[in-house]
This record gives sequence, structure tokens and C-alpha cells, in this order.
Amino acid sequence: MSAAPDVENIVEEVLAKKKYHSIDRDLVTFIAATEIKKRASLKEAVKATTGKLHQVAGAYFKETPDYAGYLRELNSLPDALCDPSSRQFCMNSMQAHASTHERLPILAEFYTTLLADLQPISSILDLACGFNPLALAWMPLEKDTRYFAADIFEDMCEFIRQFFLHFHIRGEARVSNLLAHIPQESVQVALLLKTLPCLEQADKESARRILLGIRAQYVIVSFPVRSIGGREKGMPAHYSSQFEGVLSELGWRYQKFQFTSELAYRIEKGDEVT
Repeated sequence: MSAAPDVENIVEEVLAKKKYHSIDRDLVTFIAATEIKKRASLKEAVKATTGKLHQVAGAYFKETPDYAGYLRELNSLPDALCDPSSRQFCMNSMQAHASTHERLPILAEFYTTLLADLQPISSILDLACGFNPLALAWMPLEKDTRYFAADIFEDMCEFIRQFFLHFHIRGEARVSNLLAHIPQESVQVALLLKTLPCLEQADKESARRILLGIRAQYVIVSFPVRSIGGREKGMPAHYSSQFEGVLSELGWRYQKFQFTSELAYRIEKGDEVT
């Protein structure tokens, strides 16, 4: 009779896979510890853990990003983010991640609508950021705005760090598992874009806990209106009903914005910025 699977064995096998070698170990451990309770063998537990990781994050990449290639191109650019060649680089790179790719047709409208009347904005916290920091050129921010980015992929975070460095942005990027820890920077605006449905695949009770843990005056939360495959399945109505119920219970004021490819909420959380 084979021994029951061990969490560490599951984590090591998952991290050995090329697709997940750079993912946050803490997140893999969190998911493996849940899946191990439902699986009889190591093989089944590894398969279930990678399946959950695909739902949480892996599905957003059709292929592994060519970070080495991105960095070579980045280093050849002028250090002005407003330069046409820099903006084109950002647009091209954002196509590699499904979430930002979907937002490209509405990029300027999205950020102008959600941020313009909050100016001046001195600080941003971008949670589960993906390639969203590359949209900085389309955000109505102050030149010296502090930008804190967090995601679960270390190679992505390193690329974002080099992006900040090249364009002289007051930014930081770090690996963070939102299911276990919310970055505690106190900011004017926090972004949580098309993220909650993904995290709820691993923890159905995570949305309320994450919202409460964010330290921001305003939190912008968004949801997809179609599946990654492009199917319309009543998603806006579903997310509206579910999320507005949470906001009602929390007693926070909010505004709702419907874009062609995204449903967004701007929540007035009112936490003091330090």
C-alpha cells in the first residue's frame, strides 16, 4: 500500500514543472494543503493542484512569456514612457497576458473614467497585477506617484522591477499570495482587476477577507464580462449580484461602471493614507 501524499512532495513536483517553476511557493503550498485532503495518491494531488493553479493564474498565458526578449527590447528603448516606441512596447507586451489583452481596446477610457476625478493620485497598489503596470502611460497619475505591484510569479515581478527602473518610476514589485497575505502599503487607490473570481477558485471565502485587508481610500475591483474563450455566459449579472451583496453587507459606498469588456466598481473604503 503506497503512503499518503505529502504536501511538500506535491509542492516540489508542481514547482519542477516549467509552467510553474516561478510561481509563489506559498500559494502552491496553500492549494496543495487543501487538495491533499481529497486525493488518494501523489499523482492525483499534483494533478489537482496544477489544475487549480491553472484556474487561478495559468489560464491567462497561452505560452510562457519571453522575459529575456522583453528585457532586451526594453533596454533598447528611450527612458521616457511617453515616447511612441515605449508606448508601443507596452501595448505589445500587454498582449501576452489575457487580462490586459482584453483591456487594450478600452485602455485610455478605462483609466480616465475610473481615476481622472480622483487626481492628484499619489500612490497605487496593484494586486495580482499581471502586466497591468505597463498601462502606466494611460493612467492619469502624478509624475512621482508611488506604484506598488504584487503578483504570484517571480519572473513577472522581476520584469516589472526592470520596467520601473528603466522608466524611473517610483515602483516596487514583489511576489505575494493574496490568499494568505495582503500587502500592507497604505495607498490612495488599490487595483484588484479581474482577480476575485480567480482566487475564489481556490478559496470561496477569499473576497471579503481580501477587501477588508486592503489599506486604501479607494479600491477598484473589476470582473470579466466574457470567459477567456470569449463566451458570454451571463457573467455581468452573476458578478453584479454576488459582489453587490458583499458590498451591501460591508456598508461601503461604490460606483459601478460598465465597459464593453469589463465590469468595474470603485469602492470608497476611506482608509487613511499614511
